[in-house]
Amino acid sequence: MYYAAMRPAEVIHLRLDQCHLPGSGWGLLILSGGVVTSGKERTDDGAVREVHSLKRRAATATRPVPIPPQFVRMLTAHTEHLGVVPDGRLFRNMAGDYVDAAAYGTAWARARELALIRM
Repeated sequence: MYYAAMRPAEVIHLRLDQCHLPGSGWGLLILSGGVVTSGKERTDDGAVREVHSLKRRAATATRPVPIPPQFVRMLTAHTEHLGVVPDGRLFRNMAGDYVDAAAYGTAWARARELALIRM
């Protein structure tokens, strides 16, 4: 999220076909939307999550995001080590489903505690 200035919903929705990950140098992400958790009673089909277009953009809009070489290496290593789910998403929970908001909230809390300066 840090290297690409991505929203959590965009990270959860990121698919391999949106990533240009060259062997060296800068890469590119073509973001096209995000996954929003709304609850079954708030969606048209009764699903807990919906894929939405990019925030404050037209439904078909994309957002090209250049990514630095270190992030290219991270994503390449991630996909080589863990693969992707059948729909191409890079990030998933243990069951292969979407990452829950509570899970990345917990991960960020741990990261802040371990790596960020306390004031």
